[in-house]
Amino acid sequence: MTASLSTSSPAATPRARRLATEAEALAAARQAADAIAEISADPAQNDRLPLRQAEILSQSGVTAIALPKELGGLGASVATIVETVRLISAADGGVGQLLQIHNVMIRGVGVGFAPTVRDRLVADILDGKRFGNALAEVGGKNKFDHKTFAERQPDGRLILNGSKFYSTGSYLAEWISLSAGSTEGPINILLHRDTPGLELVDDWRAFGQRHSVSGTVRFNGIVVDERFVPRRPQGPGGMPRTGLTWPQILHAAIDTGIARGALDAAIHHLRHNSRPWVDAEVEHAAQEPHIIKTIGEYAVAVRAAEALLRHAAQRFDEHRVDPDSKPLQDELILAVASARAASDDASLRISSDMFALLGANSSLAKWNLDRFWRDARVHTTHDPIRWRLHHVGNYYLNGVDPAEYGAALRERRQNAGTTAAGAP
Repeated sequence: MTASLSTSSPAATPRARRLATEAEALAAARQAADAIAEISADPAQNDRLPLRQAEILSQSGVTAIALPKELGGLGASVATIVETVRLISAADGGVGQLLQIHNVMIRGVGVGFAPTVRDRLVADILDGKRFGNALAEVGGKNKFDHKTFAERQPDGRLILNGSKFYSTGSYLAEWISLSAGSTEGPINILLHRDTPGLELVDDWRAFGQRHSVSGTVRFNGIVVDERFVPRRPQGPGGMPRTGLTWPQILHAAIDTGIARGALDAAIHHLRHNSRPWVDAEVEHAAQEPHIIKTIGEYAVAVRAAEALLRHAAQRFDEHRVDPDSKPLQDELILAVASARAASDDASLRISSDMFALLGANSSLAKWNLDRFWRDARVHTTHDPIRWRLHHVGNYYLNGVDPAEYGAALRERRQNAGTTAAGAP
């Protein structure tokens, strides 16, 4: 059974904390993560909407740290933003994805809108309101094949119809950012959750990442308020070469966080709830030599993922200072791809393999330890790591410039457009 919302808003979120420094932001994220982890460890919470977790996230102030200083925000570094996503994801991978997609969607809030619209959006972000996405669709030839469409009417109105899925965070968000085709070409649109004709459906039924509320959004004859259609000039070639590294590094932060959460949970269980194997001849499971070795391997995998994530974030901050440097672009793409591959491996390996150490007792539902594997297994399907490794390998082996996903398809489309434009 699914539930849907058309014009009703979630309970008002109290005004968010204002964070003055990056150190405060990290401390607030740790505090929020501790509170979220306590809730999410309860197996009774698995199939419930993460209302309290989302409220804690917003009240902490970490949802506003990516706003630039000129808009009244903290203007936090990529390194700090990435670390907050990692910390929250260690507590709950689904709630971490709420923060991830929010940070992706608000990145362009200061560009392309009239000052009055921009100021309204900024005020909502500073108050702890969150943004969700409605970008992906199901049933098309590939992830870029979309049918949602805004059609210009004879009276000048722009009418939006269609449906999206994998709409992370939208069911609990204040603003939904979407992409659509239109009679004037592809456009992005921001819709407030109370927009007439907007239907938010609670139908995300994956076995993991349940708290990301990544279900359906429907657009039923919506009259688009074109003040909320950003007018962003596109330079030559459309999307910047590194345009997708921002969501991708935050995805790596989610999986790195899940890996750390799984490791910490495994250690706690071994110390307090596991018995040693009879052949070990020790008093406690944490003294068994094979367990010690394997935990060491887990810890090395987590430390490697965290180190690669920090390295990628540092390269990102350098890239922001000099975005046109091709060597920095290359290094950023390679660094993010490496972080994604390492976080994918660590989260899947530890969250699954740890049960061999913890014993049959660890499979009991009351411990809810399977939540780490469920979240890792679902989230790591976001896009195939094999193509991350392909780009890295092709760079080192054949000297081919590294690229983000979809680069080949976009290049073909751009070449086709250039050919058509130059045809007699």
